[in-house]
Amino acid sequence: MSPQKVVVVGAGIVGLASAAVLVARGCSVTVVDREGPAAGASQGNAGGIAWTDVRPLASPGIMGQAIKWMLDPLGPLSIRPAYALKALPWFLRFARASSPAQVQKSTTALAALNDRAWDSWQTVWKLTGTHNQVQRKGCLQVFDTKSSFENARARWAEQRSYGIEVRELTGDECREVEPELSNRVVGGAFVPAWSQVDDPKKLCLSIYDWLKTQGVEFVVGDAKSAVPGGRGPEVHLSDERVLTADKVVIACGAWSKKLAVQLGDKVPLDTERGYNITIPEPGLKLSTFVMLSGHGFAVSHLEHGLRVGGAVEFAGLDLPPNWKRVDAMLSKAKIYFPQLQSDTGKRWMGFRPSLPDSLPVIGKSSASPDIVYGFGHAHHGLTEAAVTAEMLSALMFDEVPVVDATPFSAARFK
Repeated sequence: MSPQKVVVVGAGIVGLASAAVLVARGCSVTVVDREGPAAGASQGNAGGIAWTDVRPLASPGIMGQAIKWMLDPLGPLSIRPAYALKALPWFLRFARASSPAQVQKSTTALAALNDRAWDSWQTVWKLTGTHNQVQRKGCLQVFDTKSSFENARARWAEQRSYGIEVRELTGDECREVEPELSNRVVGGAFVPAWSQVDDPKKLCLSIYDWLKTQGVEFVVGDAKSAVPGGRGPEVHLSDERVLTADKVVIACGAWSKKLAVQLGDKVPLDTERGYNITIPEPGLKLSTFVMLSGHGFAVSHLEHGLRVGGAVEFAGLDLPPNWKRVDAMLSKAKIYFPQLQSDTGKRWMGFRPSLPDSLPVIGKSSASPDIVYGFGHAHHGLTEAAVTAEMLSALMFDEVPVVDATPFSAARFK
């Protein structure tokens, strides 16, 4: 019997991990991407394996905080005026997803998904020979106001209820962990199980290199549609090429929406733009991943420099970048790290594919069980890529997935 032929649409970290898991089960895999491997958000994230996160962004009281943030065009969350009307339906759904009952459902689902994320990555790292690119350094969350520090305790208590170790620290104890922190830090918390890869782009390209040794074909092309067929689904490219398959995985991040809509799944996918700068000679070195909690961004030491990045901007896929957001993050970062040197550095902006309830879409399409989805991971694409890949592999072949896929179905939006 010939191996099952699978086309994976998307060569970001979710698509690459999916290809690796499918190769391991004997499938013949083709990966198609509009630009190539790690061309989008998968190359520009902060590198964290945030499996210790359990709380969705949508939560009671978040809308009031979000409105305050949006009053500052360079704050942790902003909406470009030219995109405000287009973003409105997403935010209305976000408000509904912030009800206590829905937050509890989303938290339960997110905690289950992330609880499996580390073990799933262990399998993929060992399979692809990339296990030496990750380190468990822990995450230090720091606060510059007493109120924000005290408000975070409820979130830490929730993490502990899921068996995650969180150590509350005074400001001085934070500086014992990271001596170069300024006196502005009044307190924080250390999460020792948080992990970090050396460089997210390097990880993607290493998996890509391994996949090529396994006979995986990579095609550069823009997927115009994925359609069911009598002999199996087809992926139609904008240049009129057609890729035939037994199964199709749609994992092209921010560009997944149009394909899902064509298949009858009107998912409310939008993009949270993230900005960063990577500084090769920053004048300081961190021993942990540092979250500047309350300001919406992080500082992480990667293999090739210090990355300062994060925050959220709703502006769609077409408007030009607002590089003032990078300047704003740098200014705030220097309050925490006065010795930070930022004269050199590479700036970047990418599109996080996000759903209002903070859960990705993982499951079968409405049009065909042979076309499955793995997209919308927002801030957890790197974290959840391997577990998503395991779930999609199981679902495609009518097996029980390692995590219940029901809460992640596209049907939840109907």
